[in-house]
Order: sequence, then structure tokens, then C-alpha cells
Amino acid sequence: FESRALAERVPALLDTAAPVGVFTVVAEHVGAVGSPDDLRSLATSVRERLAAQSAVIAIAGTADGKPAVIIATTAGAREAGAKAGVLAKAAAGVLGGGGGGKDDLAQGGGSDPAAIPAALEAVVAALRST
Repeated sequence: FESRALAERVPALLDTAAPVGVFTVVAEHVGAVGSPDDLRSLATSVRERLAAQSAVIAIAGTADGKPAVIIATTAGAREAGAKAGVLAKAAAGVLGGGGGGKDDLAQGGGSDPAAIPAALEAVVAALRST
């Protein structure tokens, strides 16, 4: 994937932002990507555009046939209790793998690409109870 092709996907991802409790959430499956780094680039680009909000971004896709999810949080979301590492671990558990990271950016992966929609829903469910 070229960085320009990834950047062109950011507006469409922003259009999916929806309120979940006190958070603005973008939780999307973007399909096949070159590597988890592509997912990270998308997630951080979306986070930059939503920096003024309490936003949580969960971008999932497959790289080399394996599912991966990147969670990024804004400062407002972290202040409201969202922790990317905890959310990535929850999503990765659904994917049949593991994950974690810092409160602002984290990654998870697994072995079951078919579980990506359920993994994203697990992130949304965790935010509803935050």
C-alpha cells in the first residue's frame, strides 16, 4: 500500500465516527493491508483529525492473512478512562491472539480473520462500560 492510498481512506473513516457513551468512536475493518504499520498509520491519521474530541480509533485489517487491530486514543479519551492497551488486548482475545501497548496507541493480533467484526464490537462494548 502506498501512503497516498492510505491517506485517501482517512475521510471515509472519519465519516464513520459515532458516539459511544462519552466517546467518539471510529471502529472499522479496512480489509487487506501491506502490514500492521499501514493500520497504525491510518489510526494515527484519524486520531490527529479528531484530536479535539474524546476519540477512540480502532482500525482492523489483515496483513499476510493474519488479523491485526490498532487502537489509538486522544488525550480527552484517555482522561475519560479509555486505555488503548486494554482495548487492544480485549480485541486480540476475540481474534485468538494477544495484544497490548500504551494508553495512547496499542496493537493486537490473532489467527482468525473472520473474528474481526466481533473484535471491533468487543472494543465498542468495552467503551460503553467505561
